[in-house]
Amino acid sequence: MMEYVKLSHSEEIFGQKNLLSSQIDCLNLVKKFGEYNKIRQQETAAKILLKRKVAEALDELKILEKLMPKVKNESNENNEIDKPAQKKRQSLELEIEEIRRKIERLQ
Repeated sequence: MMEYVKLSHSEEIFGQKNLLSSQIDCLNLVKKFGEYNKIRQQETAAKILLKRKVAEALDELKILEKLMPKVKNESNENNEIDKPAQKKRQSLELEIEEIRRKIERLQ
């Protein structure tokens, strides 16, 4: 059994407008989804290309590393270079402490 409801002309127009605007919204959504898929494919292609380029660069770095002459470990020389800097830092800290003591005596 079917029931019918009588709509006024303004209600009918209002309903048709809502239905048409919903259809427009759905079509816009489909359009945006298509654009999203296209951008997503471009992103994936760019990531693959980037990965390939990074791998090539790493391979070239390995080749370059093999071609470079070997250097002896000079950590002892580096430590000796750092020692004067440490001594200077310690002397500065001692001076700061001495100045602080003088300030405390004045108060």
